Amino acid sequence: MSHAGTFPPRPHRTRWPDARRLASALRSVEPAPLFGLRLWVAVCFALYVAFWLELDNAYWAGTTAAIVCQPSLGASLRKGWFHMVGTAVGAVAIVVLTSIFPQNRAGFLLGLALWGGACAFAASLLRNFATYAAALAGITTAIIASDELGSVGGANGLAFTLAITRASEICIGIVCAGIVLAVTDYGHAKRRLADQLAAIAAEITGRCTDNLLAAGPALPDTRPVRRELLRRVVALDPVIDEAIGESAWVRYHSPIFQMTMDGLFAALAS
Repeated sequence: MSHAGTFPPRPHRTRWPDARRLASALRSVEPAPLFGLRLWVAVCFALYVAFWLELDNAYWAGTTAAIVCQPSLGASLRKGWFHMVGTAVGAVAIVVLTSIFPQNRAGFLLGLALWGGACAFAASLLRNFATYAAALAGITTAIIASDELGSVGGANGLAFTLAITRASEICIGIVCAGIVLAVTDYGHAKRRLADQLAAIAAEITGRCTDNLLAAGPALPDTRPVRRELLRRVVALDPVIDEAIGESAWVRYHSPIFQMTMDGLFAALAS
């Protein structure tokens, strides 16, 4: 039987590539809504606890929970810890300043200015979240001092009460955010750190081997490559800090990771 004049069957077009692309796009978008949901729950939880305790300014708890929340669990825990340390140091500092200058407005303001300058200097020397804690110590002191001075512009003797209240509100926000993040996220900083360390070490080894094989008058300029590798090695420092926040084992062995970074710098210098 002749099939002249008939068209060949149209090939079936699969939609699997489109489905894979859609799934990949959804996976890339998923962290943002999930982080927004965690942030919302943490803020609501902190506000609920603050209102249940009938604190004066419950919004400080919600604001602190929002500030502490980060897309990475390790970064959130480390930031929360240093936020708590900076708040405690700032609260103690304002109580000490008030006790030293109880009736001396000029001395109190001068001491407050010197303390703020010292905190700014310490923040410029430290790194990562320790810088944040040093800056927050000065900011907390200034905030409590503004409440203490009030409308009359002088110390009113309520420094201790204000410091305890403000520190309590902030610590409630930190603890609530930490609980929400720890329950909903298991962290991936350790795996990310391991992958980056392996990739950088392998690339440095390969580059050193290439330079040894190409030794001679036609040696290529390696400065751009070294600068890029230096940038990647320096970028390991905040990743190590995040891994310390997630794992007690990494915190205990943090000197080894510092020695690893020193070894990578030495390999680049060679």
